[in-house]
Amino acid sequence: MECLDRIEAFRPIDMVYDSRQVGEGFVFFAIKGANVNANRFVPDILDRFKRVLVVSEESFGDERCIRVDDVRRCMGLAADRFFNRPSKRLKVVGITGTNGKTTTTYLLRSIFENSEIIGTTGWTLKEERFKLNNTTPESLDLHRILNRMVLADTEYCFVEVSSHALSFNRIEGVDFALKVFTNISQDHLDFYGSFENYAKTKLSFFERLKPKVVNADDDYGRTLIDAATISYGFSEFAFIRPIVYEYSLDGIKAKLNAAGRILNITSPLIGDYNLYNIMASVGVAFFFGVDFDRIEEGIAKSKGAPGRLEFFKKDGAYAVVDYAHTDDAMRNVLLTLNKIKKNRIITVFGAGGDRDKTKRPKMGSVAEELSDVVVITSDNPRSEEPIAIIEDILKGIKDKKKVIVEPDRFEAIKKALDMAEKGDIVAILGKGHEDYQILRDKTIHFDDRETVKKLWNLE
Repeated sequence: MECLDRIEAFRPIDMVYDSRQVGEGFVFFAIKGANVNANRFVPDILDRFKRVLVVSEESFGDERCIRVDDVRRCMGLAADRFFNRPSKRLKVVGITGTNGKTTTTYLLRSIFENSEIIGTTGWTLKEERFKLNNTTPESLDLHRILNRMVLADTEYCFVEVSSHALSFNRIEGVDFALKVFTNISQDHLDFYGSFENYAKTKLSFFERLKPKVVNADDDYGRTLIDAATISYGFSEFAFIRPIVYEYSLDGIKAKLNAAGRILNITSPLIGDYNLYNIMASVGVAFFFGVDFDRIEEGIAKSKGAPGRLEFFKKDGAYAVVDYAHTDDAMRNVLLTLNKIKKNRIITVFGAGGDRDKTKRPKMGSVAEELSDVVVITSDNPRSEEPIAIIEDILKGIKDKKKVIVEPDRFEAIKKALDMAEKGDIVAILGKGHEDYQILRDKTIHFDDRETVKKLWNLE
């Protein structure tokens, strides 16, 4: 590509896509974002800096500007070159799917020594964790992070690949050693318009021939299975499958058949979908030839991702915080809890504002079906009125007698915890690891886990 050759010949000091970070000798990628078109800053940048290179999809009539058809694609490929192809200097595993990505990365980091993760909860380097604005960062940030990992002698990196990352070329230039497919269910219809478009985007990750680990029980996953696939699931033909398994509030115990060899699995994680996540991580470890004893040990010590079925206990009652924010994810969590409950399920949840409205009544229906008490509250209402979101959720609920409406999330959690009796499970869903709440005019600190600890005096 001409743009890559010109950038290389320019010998940049650094490359950025934030106009506030531009300096002398920098390359600036002018991205048209959903809210801000960075091209409006280009004239000022050209005035302020003598030695600068601008990459844009627009023309500015200046020799310091390179016009391209896709600025994000150019940025990813240029970043790969600028950081000396970091993804080729460590083993990068990309994990995509609607659910399970984050927990799978945490399981893998526990199994693999000298490994790091990039995803919903941020990115790790040794003992530190850094926040990210997106599940999968912009390609320039992604290559920069991978380079940091290379410099720290990291061997493996496990990356969550979101649908938006695929739509906006955030993984451009990354050389994946292995790709993983977990599952597909409804999400992000506000952006994609239809489930078919969303699914097509997810599956596009596998268009280029690469070895892969695939959920054999998922309808879309089965379409990906070929000779270069390690499959997993409950299906008889799956390469990795459970022989026996049992669930309890203490976790999972299972024996897995992996190509004729038996793994004895003990995990503090619970439920079917975490057994799927465990099998996916076993598939990755099998591909890289990790010793079975090491796999068993890594799974046993992994507590999973923060805010993913994270349990708290007081006086025989339980609270569990989870990130489930779609009807399918809620169903998975609540079905799991129903299998191990000793008394009632009390579910606290809301739905995000300015997002797919069609899933709201579906979430309400799932909560009604699988809970004894439903407390509907706010999630991240953003620009919408919380009560309007709640009314959308209520459209999916027939028996309003089991419903409590409390728009204030703190008060909603308090009411649920106060009514919890011995053996009850209070499922607090939607935000998981998030430590903020996005309102119309501001973002405030709010953490479901902190709230439980405070109200139950567990700190």
